[in-house]
Amino acid sequence: MSTNKRTLETITIDDSDEEKAPVAKKPPTSNYSAWAEIFNKKKTEKSKDAAVEKAKKDADNELRRQKLKDAFNERKRREQIVNGSASSSARPSKTQEKSKKIEKPLPAPRKSKKSEDSPGPSGSSSQLDSQDSQDPSEFVASEIAIGTGERLIRPQEIIDRRDKVFLEVFRHKKYRSRLQMQAINCILKRKCDVYVSLPTGAGKSLCYQLPAVVHGGVTIVVSPLIALMKDQVMALRNKGIPCETLNSTLTPVERTRILGELAKMNPTIRLLYITAEGCATDSMKALLGSLTRREVLRYIVVDEAHCVTQWGHDFRPDYLNLGALRDVCPDVPWVALTATANEKAQNDISSQLRLRNPEAFKAGTYRDNLYYDVQMRDHLPTAPENHMASFITKCLTIDQAKTTSNLTKNEKSARTQAKKSFTGSAIVYCRSRSECEQIANVLRIAGIPAMAYHAGLPKKERNEVQEKWMSNEIPVVAATVAFGMGIDKPDVRAVVHWSPTQNLAGYYQEAGRAGRDGKRSYCRIYYAKSDKNALNFLVSGELAKLKTKAEKKNAEGEKAAMQIKSIQVGLAKMLEYCESAKCRHVAIAEFFDDTDCRPCGSNCDFCRDPKATLQSAQSFANAGDSHGSVFRRPGTSRAESGFESVYGGGRRGGETEDELLSSNTSSKDAMERMEHEEAKRVRGLIDSEFAKRRRAAPAAPTVPRGSRRVEPATDISVIKPEQAVIKNVTLESRENWVRYLLRALETNWIVSGPPAGITMKQCAEQLEYGMYSISKNETTYKNKLGHKLAEIKTLTKKNEPFHYTNTAVEQNGFVKAANLT
Repeated sequence: MSTNKRTLETITIDDSDEEKAPVAKKPPTSNYSAWAEIFNKKKTEKSKDAAVEKAKKDADNELRRQKLKDAFNERKRREQIVNGSASSSARPSKTQEKSKKIEKPLPAPRKSKKSEDSPGPSGSSSQLDSQDSQDPSEFVASEIAIGTGERLIRPQEIIDRRDKVFLEVFRHKKYRSRLQMQAINCILKRKCDVYVSLPTGAGKSLCYQLPAVVHGGVTIVVSPLIALMKDQVMALRNKGIPCETLNSTLTPVERTRILGELAKMNPTIRLLYITAEGCATDSMKALLGSLTRREVLRYIVVDEAHCVTQWGHDFRPDYLNLGALRDVCPDVPWVALTATANEKAQNDISSQLRLRNPEAFKAGTYRDNLYYDVQMRDHLPTAPENHMASFITKCLTIDQAKTTSNLTKNEKSARTQAKKSFTGSAIVYCRSRSECEQIANVLRIAGIPAMAYHAGLPKKERNEVQEKWMSNEIPVVAATVAFGMGIDKPDVRAVVHWSPTQNLAGYYQEAGRAGRDGKRSYCRIYYAKSDKNALNFLVSGELAKLKTKAEKKNAEGEKAAMQIKSIQVGLAKMLEYCESAKCRHVAIAEFFDDTDCRPCGSNCDFCRDPKATLQSAQSFANAGDSHGSVFRRPGTSRAESGFESVYGGGRRGGETEDELLSSNTSSKDAMERMEHEEAKRVRGLIDSEFAKRRRAAPAAPTVPRGSRRVEPATDISVIKPEQAVIKNVTLESRENWVRYLLRALETNWIVSGPPAGITMKQCAEQLEYGMYSISKNETTYKNKLGHKLAEIKTLTKKNEPFHYTNTAVEQNGFVKAANLT
């Protein structure tokens, strides 16, 4: 027993001592074996690393596939909601047929009520039924089914579908305002035409998109810009809503597909975006007539309705043809939407579009999260570019927890340029392409990622800039005014105008792209005397063209006179906004006839610091002619055209630019004097500059004309630009003719489209080159192209397409596209 015990104890002790036992040495190996062992070890490690990398990549791919699958399933689910009535589209049952007989017919449009009286929920959509006092009988269902073969939508079902589409398709939890909700409910009733005026970012698009999805069928939306239409179509498709656009950029195959879908008895397209030019063609009128006869046309929506009135800041003559569509589809409700229209413009919109008893929903202009200010560029303590870069840096690096704080109080505190973390985004609006490039470069030097956006860039590059800005990859874009329309980006913290716009309404619309999420955002103008001169000069060109039309004693003359007055008032108000010392919000409200607006208190530079703003305005006015920008009548003193004259002081007889602009003298009117003064000043500057260059520059070496490299300066190109066949016909002149032809072809082929296998741009280039290759002098070249342009425009007026074939081209001396190099 004792022996066994000692054995167990020995085993126990030995077990603890095993770690201390010496390890047997391996037999020595040769150098070859050692290297082989090291190589195999590294190879094994590499294979393990490769296996780990492959596993990670496979996992990422699987996750990506799963996300795409989930997104696809989600989109299909939302499409089923949108087309919910079609899923049970069997013919109406006997019960439904009986109920049809009992249902009352569609009542005539009633007299419009005030928007405040419209019942509806004011909170989240989940509380609609508890808060909504809407009577289901107020929502009218068509006497026939929505689209051929679809079941009838009951009034109560309209309310249910409204809430379901609002929550599950558009993914909104609550309306942006009570006024928006009231407008949507009114449009859903389909009892009368509706006029909606909401500020930029207040949700105008939802006012017609939600009813269009709820009622099914097809809704026609007229929009002024192709880029705007494409942005909205893309956004709706991402929500699973089937929609299309008909415009000049479509290929014949795409156009045929869309028209074929619309020709079906039960089309799946919910919203069709078209241009005003397209509505004037017989093809489009025939399409609308067909949709009306099949009872599938639900609404006609006119977006940016201020384009129809001469009192608007963006008048487009093609919008005047929209009222004629009333004769094609008389019983279809109309919806007109705008963000910038005063009372005169509103009345003219109703008249031009022939709206019937329209019910108006108009919001005030005041947005308490926007801070407006004006900086006098000539009187800044630092370089204006550096001042702007510092301002944007502070806007995009401001503590988001203190969004209600005033930024201007912290502008003196310097922030280091090294460690910047940008939050949100900004837009800098410039007047020219070169200015966009310059500002973007300045911001990059200041440490702010920025890119330029203008029409001179290739389309692919413009799309890339927009995508990077939308994804916050770059926080700032320096762009022309075309940028931003239709883009719903909520976190725009700053909108900077490097120079003011030609119209206060246009400025309000562009500045309104800031702060769509309701957080504190900033709208700033950098203003200088040179801007005032430039604006007057730009406007003078428009007024000179309209002046000849206004002299006619007919309807066209009256419209031209209205437009002249609108341009003059818009510019005068813009200059007054920049130069006056008053609440900026009140200045905007007065322009739009908003009498309810009161001084903001702390949301503009004047209300925040009246004394400093007044001093800045006085410094600007007292600068006089130091920058060569104030027009004075001979014999008047500096004070007569300064601050005192603008604001009611000064001696009698002094005229400011605003007074000159609004005067109506006949022979020596304001515009002629302004043009004369501006032309004289520009000629003097040009002559002095050329004189300096002649004295300083050496004689330039002569370069053979045929050996120079030619690069097009714009997005328009010509065929064989290196040729110099005709004397005095420059490359720029050829590009302009291609541009004129392209515009004419776009208008003519708005519905039919270009011939198969060729784009409109190629057609325009070939037409121009054909005339260029057979002309012997400049006069012949211009005459031939002028006749061709007139031919296309004549066919457009007759609603006839321009026929373009290679055979016809060859007979006129052209060459085939295949033979062009």
